[in-house]
Amino acid sequence: MTALGLLAVLSGLGLLVAAWLANVGWQAFQRLLALPEMQTELNLPAGQTLTDLIPGWMLPVVVALSLAGTALQIWATLRARATIGAVRDQTLNPSADHAEALIKAARTVRPWITLGQWTPLIWTGFALLWFPLPLALLGRLDPATSGNTESEPFLTAFALLSTVIQSLPGIILTWLILAAIRRWLDAVVARAQGGTAPVTPVSRPVEGWLLFVLIVLILGTVSLLLGAVPLLALPALFSTLIADDPSLSGLSGLGLTPDNLKALFVWMAVLLVFSGLIYGLLTAMMAWSRGLAANVATVLDAPLPHSPVMNVWSTTSAVQDPWAGPVTVVPPRN
Repeated sequence: MTALGLLAVLSGLGLLVAAWLANVGWQAFQRLLALPEMQTELNLPAGQTLTDLIPGWMLPVVVALSLAGTALQIWATLRARATIGAVRDQTLNPSADHAEALIKAARTVRPWITLGQWTPLIWTGFALLWFPLPLALLGRLDPATSGNTESEPFLTAFALLSTVIQSLPGIILTWLILAAIRRWLDAVVARAQGGTAPVTPVSRPVEGWLLFVLIVLILGTVSLLLGAVPLLALPALFSTLIADDPSLSGLSGLGLTPDNLKALFVWMAVLLVFSGLIYGLLTAMMAWSRGLAANVATVLDAPLPHSPVMNVWSTTSAVQDPWAGPVTVVPPRN
Protein backbone atom coordinates (compact mmCIF):
# COMPACT_ATOMS: atom_id res chain seq x y z
CA MET A 1 0.00 0.00 0.00
CA THR A 2 2.90 2.35 0.69
CA ALA A 3 4.39 1.54 -2.72
CA LEU A 4 1.08 2.28 -4.43
CA GLY A 5 0.87 5.66 -2.70
CA LEU A 6 4.45 6.42 -3.73
CA LEU A 7 3.64 5.38 -7.29
CA ALA A 8 0.71 7.82 -7.38
CA VAL A 9 2.95 10.67 -6.19
CA LEU A 10 5.67 9.80 -8.71
CA SER A 11 3.09 9.67 -11.50
CA GLY A 12 2.06 13.25 -10.74
CA LEU A 13 5.67 14.43 -10.59
CA GLY A 14 6.45 12.54 -13.79
CA LEU A 15 3.60 14.33 -15.55
CA LEU A 16 4.99 17.73 -14.56
CA VAL A 17 8.46 16.80 -15.82
CA ALA A 18 7.03 15.38 -19.04
CA ALA A 19 5.00 18.55 -19.65
CA TRP A 20 8.11 20.70 -19.16
CA LEU A 21 10.16 18.51 -21.50
CA ALA A 22 7.37 18.56 -24.09
CA ASN A 23 7.28 22.37 -24.00
CA VAL A 24 11.06 22.64 -24.36
CA GLY A 25 11.17 20.05 -27.12
CA TRP A 26 8.30 21.67 -29.01
CA GLN A 27 10.01 25.06 -28.99
CA ALA A 28 13.29 23.52 -30.13
CA PHE A 29 11.48 21.63 -32.89
CA GLN A 30 9.83 24.82 -34.14
CA ARG A 31 13.20 26.62 -34.19
CA LEU A 32 14.66 23.73 -36.18
CA LEU A 33 11.86 23.81 -38.73
CA ALA A 34 12.20 27.58 -39.13
CA LEU A 35 15.84 27.37 -40.29
CA PRO A 36 16.40 28.69 -43.85
CA GLU A 37 18.21 25.46 -44.76
CA MET A 38 15.06 23.44 -44.04
CA GLN A 39 12.92 25.80 -46.11
CA THR A 40 15.31 25.70 -49.06
CA GLU A 41 15.70 21.91 -49.02
CA LEU A 42 11.95 21.24 -49.16
CA ASN A 43 11.19 23.87 -51.86
CA LEU A 44 8.26 25.36 -50.00
CA PRO A 45 6.25 28.20 -51.55
CA ALA A 46 7.29 31.73 -50.72
CA GLY A 47 6.02 32.94 -47.38
CA GLN A 48 5.23 29.42 -46.12
CA THR A 49 7.22 27.64 -43.43
CA LEU A 50 7.18 24.17 -41.97
CA THR A 51 5.63 25.46 -38.78
CA ASP A 52 2.62 26.63 -40.79
CA LEU A 53 1.97 23.04 -41.88
CA ILE A 54 1.78 21.70 -38.31
CA PRO A 55 -1.69 22.08 -36.76
CA GLY A 56 -1.79 24.42 -33.82
CA TRP A 57 -4.09 22.06 -31.91
CA MET A 58 -1.56 19.21 -31.90
CA LEU A 59 0.35 20.15 -28.74
CA PRO A 60 -2.74 21.09 -26.66
CA VAL A 61 -4.45 17.82 -27.63
CA VAL A 62 -1.38 15.76 -26.69
CA VAL A 63 -1.06 17.59 -23.35
CA ALA A 64 -4.77 17.18 -22.61
CA LEU A 65 -4.63 13.45 -23.36
CA SER A 66 -1.55 13.09 -21.15
CA LEU A 67 -3.27 14.92 -18.29
CA ALA A 68 -6.39 12.78 -18.60
CA GLY A 69 -4.39 9.55 -18.80
CA THR A 70 -2.26 10.42 -15.78
CA ALA A 71 -5.30 11.48 -13.76
CA LEU A 72 -6.97 8.15 -14.53
CA GLN A 73 -3.81 6.28 -13.59
CA ILE A 74 -3.47 8.09 -10.25
CA TRP A 75 -7.14 7.56 -9.41
CA ALA A 76 -6.99 3.86 -10.32
CA THR A 77 -3.82 3.45 -8.25
CA LEU A 78 -5.46 4.98 -5.20
CA ARG A 79 -8.55 2.81 -5.64
CA ALA A 80 -6.35 -0.29 -5.88
CA ARG A 81 -4.61 0.79 -2.67
CA ALA A 82 -7.96 1.16 -0.88
CA THR A 83 -9.10 -2.24 -2.15
CA ILE A 84 -5.95 -3.95 -0.89
CA GLY A 85 -6.51 -2.38 2.52
CA ALA A 86 -10.10 -3.64 2.54
CA VAL A 87 -8.96 -7.16 1.59
CA ARG A 88 -6.38 -7.08 4.39
CA ASP A 89 -8.89 -5.94 7.03
CA GLN A 90 -11.53 -8.51 6.09
CA THR A 91 -9.01 -11.36 5.85
CA LEU A 92 -7.30 -10.72 9.19
CA ASN A 93 -10.32 -9.42 11.12
CA PRO A 94 -13.60 -10.53 9.54
CA SER A 95 -16.59 -8.40 10.48
CA ALA A 96 -19.72 -6.98 8.94
CA ASP A 97 -18.18 -3.52 8.60
CA HIS A 98 -15.02 -4.83 6.96
CA ALA A 99 -17.05 -7.02 4.61
CA GLU A 100 -19.19 -4.06 3.59
CA ALA A 101 -16.08 -1.93 2.98
CA LEU A 102 -14.55 -4.71 0.86
CA ILE A 103 -17.70 -5.12 -1.23
CA LYS A 104 -17.88 -1.36 -1.80
CA ALA A 105 -14.18 -1.12 -2.74
CA ALA A 106 -14.46 -4.09 -5.11
CA ARG A 107 -17.53 -2.60 -6.74
CA THR A 108 -15.54 0.58 -7.39
CA VAL A 109 -12.31 -1.02 -8.61
CA ARG A 110 -13.85 -3.73 -10.81
CA PRO A 111 -14.74 -1.26 -13.64
CA TRP A 112 -11.14 0.01 -13.56
CA ILE A 113 -9.90 -3.55 -14.05
CA THR A 114 -12.21 -3.84 -17.05
CA LEU A 115 -10.96 -0.51 -18.36
CA GLY A 116 -7.40 -1.76 -17.97
CA GLN A 117 -8.28 -4.77 -20.10
CA TRP A 118 -9.65 -2.55 -22.88
CA THR A 119 -6.98 0.18 -22.66
CA PRO A 120 -4.35 -1.52 -24.93
CA LEU A 121 -7.05 -2.16 -27.52
CA ILE A 122 -8.24 1.46 -27.34
CA TRP A 123 -4.69 2.82 -27.70
CA THR A 124 -4.10 0.54 -30.69
CA GLY A 125 -7.25 1.93 -32.28
CA PHE A 126 -6.01 5.48 -31.64
CA ALA A 127 -2.66 4.58 -33.23
CA LEU A 128 -4.42 3.24 -36.31
CA LEU A 129 -6.57 6.36 -36.57
CA TRP A 130 -3.53 8.63 -35.98
CA PHE A 131 -1.49 6.94 -38.69
CA PRO A 132 -2.98 8.85 -41.69
CA LEU A 133 -2.00 12.21 -40.15
CA PRO A 134 1.79 11.87 -40.76
CA LEU A 135 1.06 10.70 -44.30
CA ALA A 136 -1.09 13.77 -44.92
CA LEU A 137 1.63 16.00 -43.46
CA LEU A 138 4.23 14.31 -45.67
CA GLY A 139 2.01 14.86 -48.67
CA ARG A 140 1.79 18.57 -47.88
CA LEU A 141 5.56 18.80 -47.50
CA ASP A 142 6.26 16.95 -50.75
CA PRO A 143 3.26 16.67 -53.10
CA ALA A 144 5.20 14.23 -55.30
CA THR A 145 5.04 11.54 -52.64
CA SER A 146 1.24 11.66 -52.40
CA GLY A 147 0.89 11.18 -56.13
CA ASN A 148 2.39 7.71 -56.06
CA THR A 149 -0.90 5.82 -55.94
CA GLU A 150 0.66 2.43 -56.67
CA SER A 151 2.84 2.05 -53.58
CA GLU A 152 0.88 4.18 -51.10
CA PRO A 153 -1.92 1.63 -50.38
CA PHE A 154 0.62 -1.16 -49.94
CA LEU A 155 2.76 0.89 -47.53
CA THR A 156 -0.30 2.00 -45.59
CA ALA A 157 -1.62 -1.55 -45.24
CA PHE A 158 1.82 -2.84 -44.26
CA ALA A 159 2.22 -0.17 -41.55
CA LEU A 160 -1.28 -0.81 -40.16
CA LEU A 161 -0.73 -4.58 -40.11
CA SER A 162 2.64 -4.14 -38.38
CA THR A 163 1.01 -1.97 -35.71
CA VAL A 164 -1.66 -4.60 -35.06
CA ILE A 165 0.86 -7.46 -34.89
CA GLN A 166 3.12 -5.56 -32.49
CA SER A 167 0.21 -4.63 -30.23
CA LEU A 168 -1.49 -8.03 -30.21
CA PRO A 169 0.76 -9.76 -27.59
CA GLY A 170 0.37 -6.87 -25.15
CA ILE A 171 -3.40 -6.83 -25.65
CA ILE A 172 -3.74 -10.59 -25.01
CA LEU A 173 -1.41 -10.66 -21.99
CA THR A 174 -3.02 -7.63 -20.35
CA TRP A 175 -6.47 -9.12 -20.86
CA LEU A 176 -5.53 -12.50 -19.35
CA ILE A 177 -3.62 -11.05 -16.38
CA LEU A 178 -6.34 -8.61 -15.36
CA ALA A 179 -9.03 -11.26 -15.87
CA ALA A 180 -7.20 -13.55 -13.43
CA ILE A 181 -6.93 -10.72 -10.88
CA ARG A 182 -10.63 -9.93 -11.27
CA ARG A 183 -11.60 -13.59 -10.66
CA TRP A 184 -9.42 -13.62 -7.53
CA LEU A 185 -11.07 -10.45 -6.24
CA ASP A 186 -14.53 -11.86 -6.97
CA ALA A 187 -13.64 -15.03 -5.01
CA VAL A 188 -12.44 -12.97 -2.03
CA VAL A 189 -15.61 -10.87 -2.11
CA ALA A 190 -17.75 -14.01 -2.33
CA ARG A 191 -16.09 -15.34 0.83
CA ALA A 192 -16.80 -12.03 2.57
CA GLN A 193 -20.47 -12.43 1.61
CA GLY A 194 -20.63 -15.85 3.24
CA GLY A 195 -19.63 -18.12 0.38
CA THR A 196 -17.71 -21.33 0.87
CA ALA A 197 -15.89 -21.67 -2.47
CA PRO A 198 -12.10 -21.93 -2.04
CA VAL A 199 -9.90 -19.05 -3.16
CA THR A 200 -6.74 -21.07 -3.83
CA PRO A 201 -7.78 -22.34 -7.32
CA VAL A 202 -8.21 -18.77 -8.58
CA SER A 203 -5.15 -17.54 -6.69
CA ARG A 204 -2.68 -19.84 -8.43
CA PRO A 205 -3.18 -18.34 -11.95
CA VAL A 206 -2.64 -14.86 -10.46
CA GLU A 207 0.62 -16.00 -8.89
CA GLY A 208 1.82 -17.45 -12.20
CA TRP A 209 0.96 -14.35 -14.23
CA LEU A 210 2.52 -12.02 -11.67
CA LEU A 211 5.68 -14.12 -11.72
CA PHE A 212 5.80 -13.63 -15.48
CA VAL A 213 5.36 -9.86 -15.09
CA LEU A 214 7.99 -9.89 -12.34
CA ILE A 215 10.57 -11.46 -14.67
CA VAL A 216 9.75 -8.98 -17.45
CA LEU A 217 10.12 -6.03 -15.06
CA ILE A 218 13.47 -7.31 -13.80
CA LEU A 219 14.75 -7.54 -17.38
CA GLY A 220 13.41 -4.05 -18.09
CA THR A 221 15.11 -2.63 -15.00
CA VAL A 222 18.46 -4.13 -15.95
CA SER A 223 18.19 -2.90 -19.56
CA LEU A 224 17.35 0.65 -18.46
CA LEU A 225 20.26 0.84 -16.02
CA LEU A 226 22.67 -0.60 -18.61
CA GLY A 227 21.34 1.81 -21.24
CA ALA A 228 22.26 4.78 -19.08
CA VAL A 229 25.97 3.89 -19.14
CA PRO A 230 26.65 4.54 -22.89
CA LEU A 231 24.87 7.90 -22.69
CA LEU A 232 27.62 9.21 -20.42
CA ALA A 233 30.26 8.42 -23.09
CA LEU A 234 28.35 9.89 -26.08
CA PRO A 235 29.17 13.60 -25.40
CA ALA A 236 32.90 12.97 -25.78
CA LEU A 237 32.25 11.01 -28.99
CA PHE A 238 30.15 13.79 -30.52
CA SER A 239 32.68 16.42 -29.51
CA THR A 240 35.38 14.46 -31.34
CA LEU A 241 33.20 14.09 -34.43
CA ILE A 242 32.36 17.79 -34.54
CA ALA A 243 36.02 18.73 -34.16
CA ASP A 244 37.22 16.30 -36.86
CA ASP A 245 34.45 16.71 -39.45
CA PRO A 246 34.09 20.27 -40.86
CA SER A 247 30.68 19.41 -42.31
CA LEU A 248 29.31 19.02 -38.77
CA SER A 249 30.44 22.43 -37.63
CA GLY A 250 27.04 23.86 -38.57
CA LEU A 251 25.47 21.92 -35.74
CA SER A 252 26.79 24.51 -33.33
CA GLY A 253 24.35 26.98 -34.82
CA LEU A 254 21.53 24.72 -33.71
CA GLY A 255 22.79 24.75 -30.15
CA LEU A 256 24.49 21.35 -30.40
CA THR A 257 27.70 22.46 -28.74
CA PRO A 258 29.81 19.99 -26.73
CA ASP A 259 28.62 21.48 -23.44
CA ASN A 260 24.98 21.35 -24.48
CA LEU A 261 25.36 17.79 -25.76
CA LYS A 262 26.97 16.76 -22.49
CA ALA A 263 24.13 18.26 -20.48
CA LEU A 264 21.55 16.66 -22.79
CA PHE A 265 22.99 13.17 -22.49
CA VAL A 266 23.49 13.51 -18.75
CA TRP A 267 19.82 14.39 -18.36
CA MET A 268 18.88 11.46 -20.58
CA ALA A 269 20.98 9.16 -18.38
CA VAL A 270 19.29 10.57 -15.28
CA LEU A 271 15.88 9.91 -16.83
CA LEU A 272 16.88 6.34 -17.62
CA VAL A 273 18.11 5.78 -14.07
CA PHE A 274 14.88 7.28 -12.71
CA SER A 275 12.88 5.00 -15.01
CA GLY A 276 14.94 2.08 -13.73
CA LEU A 277 14.02 3.01 -10.16
CA ILE A 278 10.35 3.13 -11.15
CA TYR A 279 10.71 -0.29 -12.73
CA GLY A 280 12.35 -1.50 -9.53
CA LEU A 281 9.39 -0.19 -7.51
CA LEU A 282 6.98 -1.96 -9.86
CA THR A 283 9.05 -5.15 -9.54
CA ALA A 284 8.76 -5.03 -5.75
CA MET A 285 5.02 -4.36 -6.07
CA MET A 286 4.58 -7.43 -8.29
CA ALA A 287 6.43 -9.58 -5.74
CA TRP A 288 4.31 -8.20 -2.88
CA SER A 289 1.10 -8.62 -4.90
CA ARG A 290 1.99 -12.23 -5.65
CA GLY A 291 2.53 -12.88 -1.94
CA LEU A 292 -0.73 -11.09 -1.11
CA ALA A 293 -2.76 -13.30 -3.46
CA ALA A 294 -1.21 -16.47 -2.03
CA ASN A 295 -1.43 -15.44 1.63
CA VAL A 296 -5.06 -14.29 1.42
CA ALA A 297 -6.02 -17.60 -0.18
CA THR A 298 -4.11 -19.52 2.50
CA VAL A 299 -5.82 -17.69 5.36
CA LEU A 300 -9.32 -17.88 3.88
CA ASP A 301 -9.05 -21.54 2.93
CA ALA A 302 -7.48 -22.68 6.20
CA PRO A 303 -9.88 -24.94 8.14
CA LEU A 304 -11.02 -23.85 11.53
CA PRO A 305 -8.88 -25.37 14.35
CA HIS A 306 -10.37 -28.17 16.52
CA SER A 307 -13.38 -28.60 14.26
CA PRO A 308 -15.46 -31.62 15.41
CA VAL A 309 -15.88 -34.58 13.10
CA MET A 310 -19.61 -35.07 12.59
CA ASN A 311 -21.51 -38.11 11.39
CA VAL A 312 -22.62 -37.69 7.80
CA TRP A 313 -26.02 -39.21 8.66
CA SER A 314 -26.61 -37.15 11.78
CA THR A 315 -26.04 -33.51 12.64
CA THR A 316 -26.09 -34.06 16.38
CA SER A 317 -23.94 -37.08 17.20
CA ALA A 318 -20.18 -36.99 16.91
CA VAL A 319 -18.22 -40.03 15.75
CA GLN A 320 -14.83 -41.34 16.71
CA ASP A 321 -11.94 -39.52 15.06
CA PRO A 322 -10.53 -42.04 12.52
CA TRP A 323 -7.02 -40.62 12.99
CA ALA A 324 -7.00 -41.11 16.75
CA GLY A 325 -5.45 -44.11 18.55
CA PRO A 326 -2.24 -46.06 18.02
CA VAL A 327 -0.61 -46.36 14.62
CA THR A 328 -1.21 -49.71 12.89
CA VAL A 329 1.76 -50.93 10.87
CA VAL A 330 0.70 -52.90 7.80
CA PRO A 331 3.28 -55.43 6.52
CA PRO A 332 4.39 -54.75 2.94
CA ARG A 333 3.31 -57.00 0.09
CA ASN A 334 5.77 -59.15 -1.85
